[in-house]
Amino acid sequence: MKTFKNAIGVELLAPAGSFDSLQAAANAGADAIYFGVEQLNMRARSAGTFTIEDIKEVAEFCKAHAMKAYLTLNTVMYGHDMQLLKSILKEVKTHGIDAVIASDFAVFEYCTQLNIPLHVSTQTNVSNIESVQYFSRFADVVVLARELTLKQIHE
Repeated sequence: MKTFKNAIGVELLAPAGSFDSLQAAANAGADAIYFGVEQLNMRARSAGTFTIEDIKEVAEFCKAHAMKAYLTLNTVMYGHDMQLLKSILKEVKTHGIDAVIASDFAVFEYCTQLNIPLHVSTQTNVSNIESVQYFSRFADVVVLARELTLKQIHE
């Protein structure tokens, strides 16, 4: 089981769609942030997004503020996305992003090949213990489906 730095086992995770929101997360005491790059994340159209060139600065900022940085690559990956995906993951590896949050098996595969920590996204809709067991082969963190009740999560 993954352990976190505070006593109750909760990691305060904040979205960061811009450098302003990244600073706000640090000011608010977030343990970690998640951010997207280019068009390969679910917030690409609704929020500002970082570029591949920003990965280094985000990583450095997070390290300087003792926050973890998680990159979301949680869209459907089509064949035409593979070159961009590989370029992004190369930067993730180079700059020490803490983990990638993903739902597509191509991302799982490339993260495995590059030894990049993986978190299974809520977009994967994990809603039962059998699915948790299956995805635990790929990741230490599995984000459960949003639709689950607290009772279902407990079970």
